[in-house]
Amino acid sequence: MSSPTAKNAERWSRVPVLMALIGWLVLAATYFLFIPIFHSIWLFVWPLIGVGWLWAALWSWVAVMSYLSIRRYGRALAGLVIAVTFGAALWTTDWPVFHVRSVLWLEHEAFAELAADYEKGKPLTVPAWMRYLAVDGEIQAQEDGLYFPVFVDLWRAETGRGFAYVPVVRGREPVLQTAEGDLGSPTRHLGGGWWWVD
Repeated sequence: MSSPTAKNAERWSRVPVLMALIGWLVLAATYFLFIPIFHSIWLFVWPLIGVGWLWAALWSWVAVMSYLSIRRYGRALAGLVIAVTFGAALWTTDWPVFHVRSVLWLEHEAFAELAADYEKGKPLTVPAWMRYLAVDGEIQAQEDGLYFPVFVDLWRAETGRGFAYVPVVRGREPVLQTAEGDLGSPTRHLGGGWWWVD
């Protein structure tokens, strides 16, 4: 029969698990919302992510050590495997592309309507909610596509990345101006004629 001290130790070992879970979830949300956070507080986005990593990793370590201290080796191993899996998934995912792909999937009708207006040469009416995807909310109707500049080098505007609706063009590769001193081309298909542009 377990003593009250052992029961208290087991109960308190749940606190680090909860704190680690909160840390991983907040870090995942920060990564997923990287684009709007970057557009709002670009100077602080990396320190924010750094604090998130520190919080999640530290509490995960404390959770594993607390399970080891009460001899719950299976739980300690499971906690370590879960933390490493979460960390690897967060580290290896291209979050800006994932975010854009998610928004395109959720709001495919609005983006399809915008693309149709672009192809027909109509004046573009970009919904206000869609403007957060572009730096300064400026969507650019260019010759080879409808371009959303997601990232632009803020110091000299020499490089940029974003996504674009690119109609099927035969005979040549489409080229989009991603910044004042940079040209890009579609690199990853996002679905429905939309491409990530580097």
